[in-house]
Amino acid sequence: MLDLMAQPSVTPAKLLFQQCVAESSIEGNTLNFIRNEISGYLLSKVEPRALRKNVWKKTLASIKSSNRKKNSIITDPFYNNLPVVLQDYLSNKKVKWKNYSDVKVAMLTPSNEGDKLELIHVMPGGSIPQHTHEGKENFLVLHGSYSDEYGLYNAGSVQTRDEDHNHKPVGHPTTGCIGLAYTDGKIKFSGKFSKILNFFNN
Repeated sequence: MLDLMAQPSVTPAKLLFQQCVAESSIEGNTLNFIRNEISGYLLSKVEPRALRKNVWKKTLASIKSSNRKKNSIITDPFYNNLPVVLQDYLSNKKVKWKNYSDVKVAMLTPSNEGDKLELIHVMPGGSIPQHTHEGKENFLVLHGSYSDEYGLYNAGSVQTRDEDHNHKPVGHPTTGCIGLAYTDGKIKFSGKFSKILNFFNN
């Protein structure tokens, strides 16, 4: 995750992933807690000032308007497991899922800039075929958990995989796994039927 944050150029896919990490990851929540504590301390040192007229009414009207817009578009309970920033991004878009047996994948951003952001839903007990990566993959677990040859990963964790990692992610047997994958290269299947899978992945 640190490598991702350190890169100077920011594409739409990378920016959205960074925002989701900041909101949902364990590291992001820790930073937000520290930021809120500092902000609260600084506000406590500021002299109170009277608000202008109608500020409270305008604030409530804005909140109600925002809620009406979101509720009218996002009705699928699945989206409750997504970061708010991602719900907002998807609120005026139609998510197109591709079904691969017990795994569903939705492309969220175009891949014409060399990178892409995908929403991945691994069904309970489902698995992604054995593969490695051409480039890097950063994966944020949003809901549930999954395991591979390198460990078990729960909601809020971020993993980085590259060509040195050959793994087969398996969703939790009860909850499955919903995650966000930011990649700057293709995956390369390495297990059974890898030639066929790689042919259709090109």
